[in-house]
Amino acid sequence: MGTVAQTPAWGQTLREKVTFANTDINAFWAQTFRSIGRKWYSPRSYTYFKVIKTACGVSGPFNALYCPRDHGIYLNIPFLVRADQRWGDFAAITIMAHEYGHAVQRQLGLSRLNRYLYQEELQADCFAGVYAQYASRKGLLDANDAREGYYQSYSSGVAQFNPNTHGTREQRAEAFRLGYSSGFKSCLKYTVLKFRR
Repeated sequence: MGTVAQTPAWGQTLREKVTFANTDINAFWAQTFRSIGRKWYSPRSYTYFKVIKTACGVSGPFNALYCPRDHGIYLNIPFLVRADQRWGDFAAITIMAHEYGHAVQRQLGLSRLNRYLYQEELQADCFAGVYAQYASRKGLLDANDAREGYYQSYSSGVAQFNPNTHGTREQRAEAFRLGYSSGFKSCLKYTVLKFRR
């Protein structure tokens, strides 16, 4: 497994990397929003170990959640640790970037255009790939980190297509890859997907 490039900015522990990634992801989206004439409102980020009560209900273990009601991102530390141990430390950051992707959707009004849940989830995966591209260009990633993000997206998918899930493994991995290779505008295709079997 790879590790996030060993720069002082990322830090050494997972918690340090999460703290840095929160700042860096926010900076990226603020810059991106400025480029399209919009203002980015940073979500509040919370970490927890077992369960946490949010304005959207209780978030349990092994979960990450963006809550539009309080504009908060909730990250379960054991969930991030498991991703880190299974795929590498950028997998945990990919989970975070996915949740920030939902905040992007909310602020741009994109989620209202989606007919099915899976479209929102694939678009958030795509936005996570866009952030990974940015981090790579800044020299923050090593050679394996994009692969870690790809595998994290793949492993979070389901085996059979259902429009009310996050998407299949292949769809999720492809969405991440699309954002990483083609950038922000490529992710807008997910707002106009039609249901296909």
